Amino acid sequence: MKALFRVDSSFDIGAGHIMRCLTLAEKFRENGVTVEFLSREHPGNLIEKIVNSNFVVHTLDLKKNEKENETRLKYSHWLGTSQKCDAFECIEHIKEYYYEWLIVDHYAIDEEWQNYLKPYFNKLFVIDDLSDRSHICDFLLDQTYKKKESLYASLVPKGCKLLLGPKYGLLRSEFAELRTRSLNLKKNPQIKNLMINMGGFDSTNLTTSILHHIGKSRLSREINIDVVMGLNAPFLTAVKRKAKEIPFKVNVLEDVKNMASLMSTSDIAIGASGTTTWERCCLGLPTIQVVTASNQEYLAQSLARNNVIKLVDTIDEINEILENSEEWVEYSSYLAAKVCDGLGSDRVLNNMSDIEISIEGYGHVQLNNYVNLDSNEHNLVLDMRNHTTIRNWMHNRNLISKKEHENFIEKLESSTKDKYFLIKFKDSVIGSINFSKIKRNESLEFGIYSNPFSDKKGLGKLLESVATKYAFEILKVKKINLQVYDDNKRAIKFYLSTGFEPIERKKIKSKNVVTMVKRVHL
Repeated sequence: MKALFRVDSSFDIGAGHIMRCLTLAEKFRENGVTVEFLSREHPGNLIEKIVNSNFVVHTLDLKKNEKENETRLKYSHWLGTSQKCDAFECIEHIKEYYYEWLIVDHYAIDEEWQNYLKPYFNKLFVIDDLSDRSHICDFLLDQTYKKKESLYASLVPKGCKLLLGPKYGLLRSEFAELRTRSLNLKKNPQIKNLMINMGGFDSTNLTTSILHHIGKSRLSREINIDVVMGLNAPFLTAVKRKAKEIPFKVNVLEDVKNMASLMSTSDIAIGASGTTTWERCCLGLPTIQVVTASNQEYLAQSLARNNVIKLVDTIDEINEILENSEEWVEYSSYLAAKVCDGLGSDRVLNNMSDIEISIEGYGHVQLNNYVNLDSNEHNLVLDMRNHTTIRNWMHNRNLISKKEHENFIEKLESSTKDKYFLIKFKDSVIGSINFSKIKRNESLEFGIYSNPFSDKKGLGKLLESVATKYAFEILKVKKINLQVYDDNKRAIKFYLSTGFEPIERKKIKSKNVVTMVKRVHL
C-alpha cells in the first residue's frame, strides 16, 4: 500500500505541518505502508529533514515572479502558485503511480486542487485547523481544542469521517511513553528549568525579545533556561548572542531530537500557540503562550478561557506571570494533561487502517478495522461474537452487552497492541480476525472465526491466509501464536494443515489449552 503526503514548510508557513505529517508517516511505515512526499522548495523549507527521515520526496521548484498566484483563499500565497498549476506539477511527478491514500496538510489547498488529483488516489485525508474551505475528503483531522462538527457540515462530503480534537493530536510515540514520568515530576513543582520554544523558525525573532525581558526579571538566577530552535531559524545567531548577555544560564539547542525528554524535565514553558501545544499538554507542561500567527488565535483563546494555558498579548506581560508561577503552574499542569494523552497518532492510524489484501486463488479481500465500522456492522460483530458456536470456544464465554462492546471499541481506537478486523470477500462478511500482543518485527497472537450466519463453506482457510499474510507481510512479525482448547479437535487439525505446530499445553480457567505457532519462511 502506498501513501502520498502533500505538505509544505517555509519561514512563513512554519515547521508544524511537516512535523505532524512526519509523525503520521512514521506510523504508516511501521504498519507496512510505503510513504512518499510532495513538497515545494520554499525559502526555509524542511525537505532535507524529510529526506533524512528516509522518505522519498518529490520536490516542486520555487516559482519566481509567478503570475498565476491566487487570492481566493486566505493563505493562497503559501502555495507559491495557483492551485491548478500546483496540481499539474504534482501530477507530472506521480502520474505513473496510484496511491491508496493522499494526505493533504496545506491551508492553500481545497477541493479545486483535490479534484485534479482524484485519478491518482483511492482515499483523501485532510489535516486542517481552519474550517474555512471545502474538501472532497473521506477523512478530516482537526486537532483544535473543542472544535465542533457543525463547522465542517457544509465543507466536507456527507460520508466524511471527522476526527476532531486533541485526542487525535499527531504526537510521536515518545510523548506517550514519557507522559507518566513527566506528570509525576510536575507534582509539587519548583521552578528550576524553563523552556522557550517559539516554533521551528521564529521568523519575527520573538525569542530574542523574550530573553531580553527575562534578563530584567526578579527570577532566581539559579534557573536554567533551555531555548529550542530549528536549524533554519533566521535569527539563531541573534538568539545565541542575547543568551550570553543576560544573567542566567541559557542553553540554545538546535534541531533537538529529544524534545519529549526535554519537556518532561522542564517545569514551565514559554511557547508559540502552534502544534507543539499538544506535546506540552500531553506532558503536563505549564505554559505561557504567545500567538505568533492569526490562525492560532482560536486555539489559544479557547485554551486560555479554560485555564489550560496563560496567554499573553505582549511579551511585557511574561515576567510578572513567571514571577508568580507558584500560583498557577500545578493546576495548569493538571488541566493540560487532561487535554491530550499522546495516543492521537494511533487513533488516527486505526481509523484509517481499512486495507485490501490479494490472496492467491481468491482475489481481493477487505479488512475493515472494528474502529471504522458503521452501526450496522458493529451490531453484526456483536451478534457474531455472541453466537453460541463462537463464544463456546472463547476464554470468556459470557454474552457481551452492547455497552461492553462500545467500551471495547473505544479502547481499540488508541491501542497499539491489538487490532480487530471484520473480513469481507465479494461484498459478503466472511468472519473476523484479531491480532493481540503485537510486537512489531517479532511476534503476535491471533484468533479467527467464520461468520456463523453465512452459509458459505471453507471460509476458515481464506481467513487464515488473510491473517498470515497481514501478520508476515504488513506487520512483518517472525512468528504467529494462537491458543486453542485441546478438545477442539477440528480446529487443531485445521491449524496443523495450515503450517502451525503445537509448542505448549497448559490450563486456563480449568480448561486444557494448546499453544501453537507458525513461523515465517524466509
